[in-house]
Amino acid sequence: MSENIIPIFAHTFFSVSRDGEFHQLLTYDYYDPDKYYLNLESTPEEYEKEIEKLWLNMQGYLEEEINQVNGERVYPKVIFTDLQFRGSENTPFILWIISFKGKFKEGENIYKTVTEEEVLEYDCDAIWTFPEDCEILSVTTPMDYEIMNNILLLWAKKGDKIGGHEEIRFRF
Repeated sequence: MSENIIPIFAHTFFSVSRDGEFHQLLTYDYYDPDKYYLNLESTPEEYEKEIEKLWLNMQGYLEEEINQVNGERVYPKVIFTDLQFRGSENTPFILWIISFKGKFKEGENIYKTVTEEEVLEYDCDAIWTFPEDCEILSVTTPMDYEIMNNILLLWAKKGDKIGGHEEIRFRF
């Protein structure tokens, strides 16, 4: 990856199903003044190597995390990675689809994650959607957040500290 590529925004969308499946769509937007990613597309072999590297790097980050559903460890897996452009040849974004499954129960459920704390180099946000009959009870996170029925919105700005111990409690 070129040294001149600058991260500018991260967005993630989680969809949580009643049967315990978590599906995540994660995107990172970049400013790429040298068009490193665009130039990769002209050499399919190099492009594929980069996609594989991005896939494996994200999987490595996921393996460093501790994720639990109701006290049982779960293991997020990258199931798709892609590189696309948003409006300009200088603004690529990388997309990962990540999936895992936990065991839910009637009543209160807890999703916990422990990650390394970091200071953001860019703004970010996250949207969690739970089934309609789900009530979000509480959230523990350093990010700002808002609960709107079965939807949880989170956001943080460049310079904010994120990560550490985070938890979402919800009830069916």
